Amino acid sequence: MHTSPLLLAAALLAAPALAADDAADLRAAAAAFDQAQVRGDRTALEAMIAPEFLFVRGSGRVGGKQDFIDGFTAPGVKLEPLVVHDPLLLRVQSDVAVIGGEAWLKGNANGQPFTEHFRFSDMFARRDGHWLVVYSQVTGLPRQ
Repeated sequence: MHTSPLLLAAALLAAPALAADDAADLRAAAAAFDQAQVRGDRTALEAMIAPEFLFVRGSGRVGGKQDFIDGFTAPGVKLEPLVVHDPLLLRVQSDVAVIGGEAWLKGNANGQPFTEHFRFSDMFARRDGHWLVVYSQVTGLPRQ
């Protein structure tokens, strides 16, 4: 099933805010997801990402769960803590929410330092009382 961007935007604009407990749980899940990426924690990422996960890179390339996890757990990749600016938290439905923002990611890949500046959105779905990541999209921004 393909959801049009206009339908998603309409749902986001019409959606009520998350209840305080739901928002806190979602923010905790998002922070744990970010930290698992920074640490390159394959076990944690495997548990936090839904099997049908879809990842859209800034280049437009689409990948799945294993592609995403392999990128963060590759030998020789070391990341600095991720800092999110202008955080976004929107409820789409009672058990689906989007969290994102603007971030700088710095690190080292195979001896080469890198810095990436981007906006991202992660879509979470609550299943069996736990928030799982089902979709992530990254859009590159100028380094400034």
